[in-house]
Amino acid sequence: MKRFWHKSWPEGKPHDIAIPDSTIHETLTATAQQCPNNPAYYFQGRTITYQEIDALSNQLANALIHLGVQRGDRVAFMLPNIPQSPIALFGTLKAGAIVTPINPLFKHHELHHQLHSAGVKHLIALDIFHKVVEEGRQDTPVESVIYTRIGEYLSKAKATLGRVARKIPYPKLPTGSDIHLLPKILKEQTTSAPIIESHHDEIAALLYTGGTTGPPKGAMLSHRNLMFNAKVGSQWFDVRFGEECFVGILPAFHAFGFSCVIVLSALIAASVILIPRPDLKEIMKSIQQYNATVLVAVPTLYVSLLASPYLKQYDISSLENCFSGAASLPIEVLEQFQSQTGSYIVEGYGMTETSPILTLIPQGVLKPGSVGIPAFNTDVKIVDQMDDSKELPIDEWGEILARGPQIFQGYWEAPAATANTLRGGWIHTGDLGRFDEDGYLYIGDRKKDLIKRSGYSVFPAEVEALLYRHPDVAECAVVGVPTPRVGEEVKAFIVIKPESKGKITEDEIRDWAKREMAAYKYPRLIEFRDDLPKSAVGKILRRELRGK
Repeated sequence: MKRFWHKSWPEGKPHDIAIPDSTIHETLTATAQQCPNNPAYYFQGRTITYQEIDALSNQLANALIHLGVQRGDRVAFMLPNIPQSPIALFGTLKAGAIVTPINPLFKHHELHHQLHSAGVKHLIALDIFHKVVEEGRQDTPVESVIYTRIGEYLSKAKATLGRVARKIPYPKLPTGSDIHLLPKILKEQTTSAPIIESHHDEIAALLYTGGTTGPPKGAMLSHRNLMFNAKVGSQWFDVRFGEECFVGILPAFHAFGFSCVIVLSALIAASVILIPRPDLKEIMKSIQQYNATVLVAVPTLYVSLLASPYLKQYDISSLENCFSGAASLPIEVLEQFQSQTGSYIVEGYGMTETSPILTLIPQGVLKPGSVGIPAFNTDVKIVDQMDDSKELPIDEWGEILARGPQIFQGYWEAPAATANTLRGGWIHTGDLGRFDEDGYLYIGDRKKDLIKRSGYSVFPAEVEALLYRHPDVAECAVVGVPTPRVGEEVKAFIVIKPESKGKITEDEIRDWAKREMAAYKYPRLIEFRDDLPKSAVGKILRRELRGK
């Protein structure tokens, strides 16, 4: 097809780039051999070099193999942004297994779904999550759990201070032959890499997403998908090998954080400041302390940074490349951020199934409302919603279809959903968009009902299924309500059972949902209704609720 967006192509860059033929873990090892003493991760005063992370992940790979992990098995980790997260990621891949990161905010039934769906055999988790883990793993294929503590990779000074100041004892972990402690199993293994054959076309990760419908499904991303995406980022941004420092805010269970921070940093020998929770003071303090050069974040973080009193207290002028994705970035935020910090934010578009980058704004270009032009090696077209064989002309809205080396391999054990999404060699994104005459893409209303809250994907069908667990809920429907602060707020319309009317309040439903769902997922907005709009066959019409 004719790539007419090349008229707007960044000067001096090739239209296509070579597709990497190495795996993610081979890339880490190559970087460790080339730059053994370069800092790979900074965490609470501790520096972990590339040589160390390579050796630690080798030890974990050997430990997993000792526990019975075989090629193609699924290993999950439920960890915040701490050193154990990349150790788990790279170690799992070195063992020949498929990694599936899990949101640490999950409640037990959300965890159960992913463990059961992916057929996870081994789980690595932070000790404070043990109650959720032990309940969530029931009736799943999980054979063993490896627990770790957050302080295992603190600097000696902070670790000592923590032991002295600690008033709350460490949680008492369950015991048994299926329970292991990370430091112990690492100590028992050699730092030599296991000999496991691997290929860049093999599945590296199952990242869970709703796709075009909920509940969440495992998007199968190959080493090739993720490595290509990382290379796109490195060449679009002109990053320097061995000289960059990333602000590691995005979690590894998010495609954005997995690919554009963890994998990309290993590719270019960059360091990553691991930040377990998005504390604004810690973020800006870390940028100043380590002279961070790259910030990869969602729009709501940039909004929060601009509103924060810490912006004037810390020097963040070291930032050279700022990237925003996962939701649209208001042009006012981009302009304010640039005027106050001197840093320009590059916006892009993609989805978990595209590893995630599809389009990017060329650096220095201001195109209000646009998410950029298709990246290297990538084709994008707009088609009629009712007839995908009919490609639409410039400025007409239709469904966005794409193809390229970053497109996923399908949904794990979901052939029907895969066939519906991957048709005719193109991924059907379910999003509506249009091109302008210069080849810039604009995103309109979503064809699917996916809600984007603070960069997280919230699937209405999943939230509704959880709300139906409440004994007083007769019917419910969940939609996204646009809001400047978080992009879209989750709102639930609920019909209460007749016998419960007047006996329960909207606040009580909200508090219950807060206990039962991840923090980003539960509906902040609750509205009781006597009935919900339905089609002739009884299907609840979310679109009518969305318009009210």
